[in-house]
Amino acid sequence: MFRTFYAQSDSTLYQSAAAYNVGLDEILEVGKRLDTDGSTLLKSRSVVKFDMTEISASLSKYSKTVNDCKFMMQLFTSHAKNLPSDYNIHAKLVAQNWINGTGFESDQTIDGVSWTYPISASSWYSSSQNIQIGSSTLYATGTGAGGSYMSQSAATGSTSGLVVSESFSYRTTDINMNVTDSIKVWLSGSDGASIPNYGFLLQFSDTDEANEAVTGYVRFFSRDTHTIYVPKITMYWDDSTYTSGSMSPINLDSFSTYTRVKPAYKDTEVAKIRVFARDRYPQKQPNNLFPFETIKALPPATYYSVIDALTNETIIPYDDIYTKVSCDATSNFFYIDFNGFMSERYYRIELKIKSGFIENYITDQIYFKVVQ
Repeated sequence: MFRTFYAQSDSTLYQSAAAYNVGLDEILEVGKRLDTDGSTLLKSRSVVKFDMTEISASLSKYSKTVNDCKFMMQLFTSHAKNLPSDYNIHAKLVAQNWINGTGFESDQTIDGVSWTYPISASSWYSSSQNIQIGSSTLYATGTGAGGSYMSQSAATGSTSGLVVSESFSYRTTDINMNVTDSIKVWLSGSDGASIPNYGFLLQFSDTDEANEAVTGYVRFFSRDTHTIYVPKITMYWDDSTYTSGSMSPINLDSFSTYTRVKPAYKDTEVAKIRVFARDRYPQKQPNNLFPFETIKALPPATYYSVIDALTNETIIPYDDIYTKVSCDATSNFFYIDFNGFMSERYYRIELKIKSGFIENYITDQIYFKVVQ
């Protein structure tokens, strides 16, 4: 099962406009650009924050812990320019509170986060400060500009999730990053100490930022975009059960399926989607007077995916653990939490059945709309 959470606040930090805020811009940028002198490389980084109280509430609702779940952060590319074939993007945990601000790239607004300031009139931490975070072994550090981040005391072991990375090599520039360990730091703390959530600092890796041969930038849609491509975290967990009861397994060589999907669901709804399978050409038996009505069970290795019907973007991809289709004595089924779906849009469901090395896809016209 899954639940989607959208960014609460975000902004780009431009070294080229060090004091200016762009908190309401529709774009986030990560990378490096040449200055007007044609030789100096100026960096751009982004900060993005998600509401951990929403995630905690969902964990409580479904009686799950953070250790039961996988969290994937996604940012969608607006465009990219002059990138090398291979580069890495890091997501560090921001170490200071920051204000989103109301600026645009075309403005000269200084009322929020920027390359120089997390909040107007205050500065980003530098390595010389190295401020301890509570009673934990974590410290707030940085270079005094471009954001501060949490690091581990050299005298202790390492805490997972302080830096999460994704490598790019001849592939799409969209970010699809596993941030599970980072969420654990915020929700579970470190060494018994609570760790504040100030979001992620997205940047080229330290190595790529220092390498003058690595240039270019990627621009992502921000939370202020007028598209569906808002930065998001999707929480996945396995809620599948498989008890087919007296149902016989379906004949995978010849079968058909149908569902009881409603035309529309409210964006606060949690629905149970039933999938009914039967043999395409059933044989009449003495104990089976209506063979076309005999429901059979899809195999345990059956999975679902959710796709935006207009853009054909995969909202929820197939996953061998987290999108399993369940089964009870009535039929196969799975749950969808529509919280986090964009409303007033149409979606469709697809199914995948694995049998050995064979993969069978069911792409019937299973459409539904999410409404407010």
